[in-house]
Amino acid sequence: MKLARIIFALTLSIAFCTVRTVVLADPDEAFTAYQKSDYATAFKLYHERALKGDVSAQGMVGTLYAYGRGVKQDDNQAAFWFQKLAEQGNAKGQFALGGMYLAGRGVPQDYTKAAELFRNAAEQGEPFSALWLSMLYEQGQGVLKDPQQAAYWKKKSDENMPDISDILPPQQQK
Repeated sequence: MKLARIIFALTLSIAFCTVRTVVLADPDEAFTAYQKSDYATAFKLYHERALKGDVSAQGMVGTLYAYGRGVKQDDNQAAFWFQKLAEQGNAKGQFALGGMYLAGRGVPQDYTKAAELFRNAAEQGEPFSALWLSMLYEQGQGVLKDPQQAAYWKKKSDENMPDISDILPPQQQK
């Protein structure tokens, strides 16, 4: 049950991270198609750019594969594209690939590898990675159990977490 909650929270945080990335992207035809939920067109356009080395397009292709939007859901392909980003030092790619290792999606489940990727991204200020790293330290998964490290990374996450209050229902806003 605890693992199921962790995987659900990971999926939710990846989705939120992805939405935030898409919202900040330059408006273009692929982005417009994505906004209109025309995922097949978005996939085609992002995939063409991804093959040419466009980093943001590579992230979107990985995300579209991970969620099966516009293309058949394929964890192996999602992990492949997130790996490309991670190898370039991209914090969002490291976070996404870390999540794949944590859940064993498209790659063998490996808490140590997940923690390493989350740490690399968290050191660049990626808040969701810091949050997940804090939980791994708290539970002693992939790293030695260390309440001080857990608190440190939780604080880093809090410091860098985006303000989402404007997208919450009015009763939950500050």
